Amino acid sequence: MKMREYLIDKLLLLTLHVGCMLLLAGFLYATGYEPQFCVLILIFWILILMLWFGYEYYSRRRYFHELWETLNKMEQRYLLGELMPVSHRLEDGLYREMLRISNKAVIERIRQIEDEQKEYREYIESWVHEVKAPITSIDLMCENCKSDALENRGGCSSPDSSGKPEDRKLCGYGALLCQVGGCV
Repeated sequence: MKMREYLIDKLLLLTLHVGCMLLLAGFLYATGYEPQFCVLILIFWILILMLWFGYEYYSRRRYFHELWETLNKMEQRYLLGELMPVSHRLEDGLYREMLRISNKAVIERIRQIEDEQKEYREYIESWVHEVKAPITSIDLMCENCKSDALENRGGCSSPDSSGKPEDRKLCGYGALLCQVGGCV
């Protein structure tokens, strides 16, 4: 922060002081005070005003310099609101609190997005598993029917399943799936 920037920021206050000085000087001159007393009062006013602005400038400059140093030393710069130097000014305290609230909201939003991504990833993984399981069972049925067809050349009738109609029906479905899928 430079003195010129600080004075530009305080331009309205400076304008108010200059206006008040002119009004006071005009009033004092109109009421009969001698001009040298008016000038003396204005000189003291200007001197006190310069001392005040100088003190304010250097205290603000020191505060912001400390703030910049803190920011440059940090790895996680979004936590600046937590590490801001303490200031006696109301304005600084309000900024600090706003930064804390804002940072907290950002961190919560990031966690929410991470949770949503995790849930989506788990959903996709479970969906893939649900799709793979029937495909794998159909593939195994085709392999079984293929091996049965090669052994018996008569389809899926094996000595173990010759008496059970459910086995023949299951094997018939498997053979049908194999023909549709191109296994045989």
